[in-house]
Amino acid sequence: MRRLLALTTAAALLPASLAAQSLREQTSRRTADPSPVGVRQILSINPVLPILGFIQGEYEARLQDNLSFAVAGSYSEFDNVRYTNLDAKLRLYPQERGMSGLGLAAGLGTGSMKREAVYCADRLARDERCRLTENAPTFSVEGHYQWLLGTRHSTAITLGGGIKRYFVSDANDYGIQRILPTLRLTVGYALH
Repeated sequence: MRRLLALTTAAALLPASLAAQSLREQTSRRTADPSPVGVRQILSINPVLPILGFIQGEYEARLQDNLSFAVAGSYSEFDNVRYTNLDAKLRLYPQERGMSGLGLAAGLGTGSMKREAVYCADRLARDERCRLTENAPTFSVEGHYQWLLGTRHSTAITLGGGIKRYFVSDANDYGIQRILPTLRLTVGYALH
């Protein structure tokens, strides 16, 4: 009778023991290999632009699994105009994987445009060049895809593009393009 009772107890406790062991293994795997949802912040830059004398970088912080806030800055040249930008962006990740995968953003910011002109009204007689500068608010929309790589998902690679509008008045446009395409290729570090 004791043997039957011991076998019955062992048979009843074996599935519970196996389930507990499986749960411990799953928890330890999650701790050792965090999912992209565990990423809280990403700091990234474009690795190619500094070679050309320009810069593009971004700091992004997760608000929810599907939403993040980013601050981006850039300095570049397009059509002989130098653009310096600072933007605040709200980004949606429809797949709800915490800053991984497809991201859609809208941003507000400020831009400074500098153009070197051959003729200026106050220097016509001397035929000197002068710099024409205009500051304006900006609005942008963009889409990108972000990969979080490595066993800890701590390397972020982002590829995307969009469009930016500079709200420059007609009187001060100096031939500056008001609508420009934007491109993004950044490599960064993700913090958990």
